[in-house]
Amino acid sequence: MAIAHDASRVRARDLIGLEQYEVPAVHELLDHLHYDDHGRLRVHGHDAHDLLTRAGAPLIWYFGDRVRANYRAVDGAYRAHFPGHRTFAAIKACYVKECLAVLSEAGAGAEVMSALELQIALQTGFAPADIVSNGVGRSPEYADATVAAGVGLTVLDCLEDLATLTAACRRHGVRARVGLRVTPPVDHEGIYITPSSKLGVDWEGGDFLRLARAALDAPEVDVVALHAHQVTHCSQPAKYRAILAGVADVARAVDRELGLRFEIVDIGGGLETRFLLRRSGLGPEDFAAVAKEELDRIGYPFVLHIEPGRFLTADAAVGLTRVTAEKRNGDHRYLITEIGSNVLIDMAEVTYHPLPTVLPAPDAPWATFDVGDSTCAPALVCRSATLPDTPDNRTLLLLNCGAYSTVFTQLWAFRLPRYLFSDGDGPVRTVFDDEAQSAMYRALYGYEILP
Repeated sequence: MAIAHDASRVRARDLIGLEQYEVPAVHELLDHLHYDDHGRLRVHGHDAHDLLTRAGAPLIWYFGDRVRANYRAVDGAYRAHFPGHRTFAAIKACYVKECLAVLSEAGAGAEVMSALELQIALQTGFAPADIVSNGVGRSPEYADATVAAGVGLTVLDCLEDLATLTAACRRHGVRARVGLRVTPPVDHEGIYITPSSKLGVDWEGGDFLRLARAALDAPEVDVVALHAHQVTHCSQPAKYRAILAGVADVARAVDRELGLRFEIVDIGGGLETRFLLRRSGLGPEDFAAVAKEELDRIGYPFVLHIEPGRFLTADAAVGLTRVTAEKRNGDHRYLITEIGSNVLIDMAEVTYHPLPTVLPAPDAPWATFDVGDSTCAPALVCRSATLPDTPDNRTLLLLNCGAYSTVFTQLWAFRLPRYLFSDGDGPVRTVFDDEAQSAMYRALYGYEILP
């Protein structure tokens, strides 16, 4: 059942900065950003350069209206093809309470992977029935928490997790609705979750069918869902098609082998940031159409679930930072920023695209820079960024800062930025300040960190 997909040319472009002609037209990708008639970058009407200057410290600013718009875009795209469809926000992508509250109020469900994230989802307003519980190697405490809360779906991907969950169900005297996570048989070149991974159960070799039979025999659970999540940063409909063709093949085979028809098919998340898809002429509707074409092959009705994370929040925040120095080394030129890799984690598949906060004169030169922080590590914010080559342009706005940046934040090397939140034309509020940061250092390390 292996299915091939095409190689990516789009992804390589996503990992470098915007091209020079794209910078002044950034409003075509993100409508909350634009350069005014004086060449000054405005963020929801605020002058980015002045905002950073007044703050005197790096900032990360979240936009509730963009979170809401991203949710509506992806949810609407899939709902157009799949009646009863549900979108579950992957909590692991962003713990900022204000952003999660926007998603809850907009109608999203929540996807959690631990007892900690279950608490976050419940405290943010997500109803237990609107929560999907994922995670491998479940502790009895996590199993008890999900069973006691009455989450809508618990996804399992190993026999021991099934045993842990059924024991929790017996303790609480309830039955749980469960899904089974499969690794479908596809051509896995460039696929995030490959066979024999920590996550998922391989179809090939029979392990998935063994798990399914055991779950069907367990009186404490009802098997209602097939779950598969194989991609990350997906910007290629052909790759998406390959995965979903494999999911459809698994569903059909389970029907033949076990007579089990799944009530729910959950295809996880993994779509690339919305503005990067738009940059390539794509949108969630392109991927939803592929899902419709491939999953129709299952041959019986089901409810579709998706679990986006990055798509919802990555482009819903920007970073603002000063450039503290320029360094030349060989044929590379580096701009060194105040925002460090303790926040914008250096990962090969992620880029935080920089923009100048002030455009230079029309005849000013531009050049290619690598942008990174001043840690004693080769971490970069962005490789090959085209920016003005002018000595007075020493402040940058960074795109793509909203997913995983706060979740993966580390207390080392630099003070963290201040975090701001606004929703549409509403007030800009500080949600994480110097006092809160000092309390973190005091609690963890015992230091008194001055502003």
